[in-house]
Amino acid sequence: GEYEQPVVGMKSCLEYSDADADDCEWSAREWFVVRKAEIHLSEDDVLVPFLKLGVEAREQVLGPHGLDDAPLTRYDHPLVRYAEDFSRNFDLIAERKSVVSQLREVAKASVVAKFLLESGVQLDDPWFSLGSPSSLGCCLEVPQLWNDRCFSQILAKDGEIASSEKAREAKVHGVYGGVDFGIDRFRLAAPSRIATS
Repeated sequence: GEYEQPVVGMKSCLEYSDADADDCEWSAREWFVVRKAEIHLSEDDVLVPFLKLGVEAREQVLGPHGLDDAPLTRYDHPLVRYAEDFSRNFDLIAERKSVVSQLREVAKASVVAKFLLESGVQLDDPWFSLGSPSSLGCCLEVPQLWNDRCFSQILAKDGEIASSEKAREAKVHGVYGGVDFGIDRFRLAAPSRIATS
């Protein structure tokens, strides 16, 4: 959330942080989540995944093994405010940013795959050989986004630096993120019919 935003008037989390009266250090993470997932069945018996994606944020605190999610994140935290804006504008952002649109399509494919598993659908062998075998290596690393922003204030008085020790200390805002669809929370074994008009 530090670059030009895809929706006019939408602030980045760093702009929210700059406007925040409490300029203390913070670290937080945001991630893409599925908020609603269903499988619909069209009139001609086609499975249609339906989902709502959003962004959630949680402040992080230093624990014994590194950064842990705080039990409670204040509602006016800069990253929470950014996550709410992003979620509210998700469909518009997906139209403007292909990577967000592609993420939504991966989520839909995951919902369909979960439905097929939960409902016990038996697929014939040709379904498993539709594509050509890949010779690419497998990457087992989980991608993660992070951005640390360090800043401090320097006060000048009569042409000389007149900062107090506290003002010279650099402050850090850390933003971390990724994807956690959380599809395991949804029961998808029974599709619902799509209403027709």
